[in-house]
Amino acid sequence: MSTSLKPTQPTVDNPSNWVSSTALLDLDDSRLRIQAMRITQLAPTDVKKAILIHDFVKAMPFGCVAGFSHVPAVSVLKSGHGDCHTKGTLFVALLRCVGVPARLRFVSLPGAFLHGIIDVGQSTITHVVGEVYLQERWVQTDSYVTDSILEAHALTLLARQNISLGYGIHKLGDRFWNGLKNAHGQYSSADPGSMPTHDWGVANDPEQFYSSNENPQLQMGWMSRAKWMIAARVVNRQVQKLRETI
Repeated sequence: MSTSLKPTQPTVDNPSNWVSSTALLDLDDSRLRIQAMRITQLAPTDVKKAILIHDFVKAMPFGCVAGFSHVPAVSVLKSGHGDCHTKGTLFVALLRCVGVPARLRFVSLPGAFLHGIIDVGQSTITHVVGEVYLQERWVQTDSYVTDSILEAHALTLLARQNISLGYGIHKLGDRFWNGLKNAHGQYSSADPGSMPTHDWGVANDPEQFYSSNENPQLQMGWMSRAKWMIAARVVNRQVQKLRETI
């Protein structure tokens, strides 16, 4: 099932505002440019380029790239794995390298989709959704976040436990993206309780978003960053266990 988050304001909808480099999206890095060209060299349209980049990022195993600072796109590429923030950063960077406008939308999600990976209680999680400008409109996707192997194991476990959310996905979420309609893997409009509870808006990358004065309540101090690094190791260990089950 697919749905869309609230429309962006006209002042940020101009696609030309979403094509340049940032600290995390270093479009001049030859490793990013070469990888983007390899992925899309035979693609005849922007839609096809976007799909191929999506599928490349999706094929990278899900896992946290833990760092005290936000992780640049080329480091995500080098690590070979990522989560919604880091995979999203790489997704946007590769798209911009081939001239396709892209950005990230930040939302709060109920933490139930992480059941079986890490216990967050009743907390909400800041989740990142990619937005790509294709055929004169913004199209959303986060279906690149979890890789196909993890999804297969997660679906089996969800069925066994007769639950809808957990292990990083929603059982009714989208696994694929065709570049023409929205695709969300972590929540579904058929399950209102899984939907975003707040839309924080769009940004070029996580560093810009979390450092914004518009979102002071989301800024991370050194203690929060240290806790995240510990949590990331827990997530990666649990995800590896999931891959070895069934």
